Order: sequence, then structure tokens, then C-alpha cells
Amino acid sequence: MAKWHKIAAASIATVAVVLLAYAIISERTDEGVSTPGMGDRHVYSSTGLAIIVVSSFLIAIALMFILLREEYEPLPPSMAPARPPPPPPKEEGRDEGARHDTADAPSADYRARERYLVLRLLSGDERTMYKAVMDAGGEALQKNLIKATGMSNAKVSRVLDRLDEKGVITKQRHGSTNLVKIVLQDE
Repeated sequence: MAKWHKIAAASIATVAVVLLAYAIISERTDEGVSTPGMGDRHVYSSTGLAIIVVSSFLIAIALMFILLREEYEPLPPSMAPARPPPPPPKEEGRDEGARHDTADAPSADYRARERYLVLRLLSGDERTMYKAVMDAGGEALQKNLIKATGMSNAKVSRVLDRLDEKGVITKQRHGSTNLVKIVLQDE
């Protein structure tokens, strides 16, 4: 459904190219005025010059729209944001900074909201890669991510390195490839 935006931009670019060609072809040559060493001069009317400027601008804007606009992909319902869980009640004599048992571990719902937030903060290729790992259940082999995203091996490696630097994934050697896991670091 959203592809019609790119079709409209391509149509505008095509019309602008036709106008630009018309303006350039319909120039007039000033044969009566000769400059030494320059030959005849090419003179454009003010209308022709305006058409050249406007059509060049439209071509540039349409091409940027076609090449740079990303399509919105809605998240699955399981990733929809919800209210954060209430903080656990304080126990007397307990160190607040330490976690002593698994009851303090975040719930699956909380982790889903956390992953959703990370996904919203990433952009472009990082978002695509993170979503591919999420869709694979939170961990995937790097070679499978290459197939899933359609990116080259080098690009997948660079994007995963950036995500690793941001602390949202980890990479572990797994035979001839890497095992990629979503692991959000607490700061």
C-alpha cells in the first residue's frame, strides 16, 4: 500500500526530466554576438531558466524520497508497548542494588517492552537486523541473518558490530559463523 508514494515520486521525477529536457533543447543561440575565442553564446529565456531550476529541484527531491524513505513495518501484537510493571515492594534489611533470587528477574512481558523500546531507538539497518534477531526468537546464526535480511555478509557483520557496541546483542563464535543473541546490558 505504501509503495504508491514511491510511484508518485517516480512520476514527478519523470515529468521533471521531460521539462528539463524541453528547457535545455529550446535554448536559443545568440549568433549576432560573438566573443573572441568563445564562438556563439547560448542564451536561455527567464522562463526556460526557471523551468531548469524548478525541474532540477523536483528531480533531486523525488530521487531522495525514492532512495531514502523507509517503509513502516508494524510490530507483532506481542511486542506492543504496555504499562511498565510496578516496582517490587521494599523488604526491610535488604540491599536494594543487589538481586538475590530469580523472583526479581524481569518478566517476559517486561522484556518484550524493553525490546520494543530498543527497536524504536534504532534506525535503518540496525532496526532491520535487530528485528530479524527478534523474529528468530532472540537468537540467530549470522549466516541465517544474511538470508533473512538480504544484506551482504560484510554489511551484516558491520551492523552486528554496531549493535554489539551499543550493548543490545552479543556475538559468540559458533563453528564457521557467529551466534547472535539479544542481551540488553543494565547500566
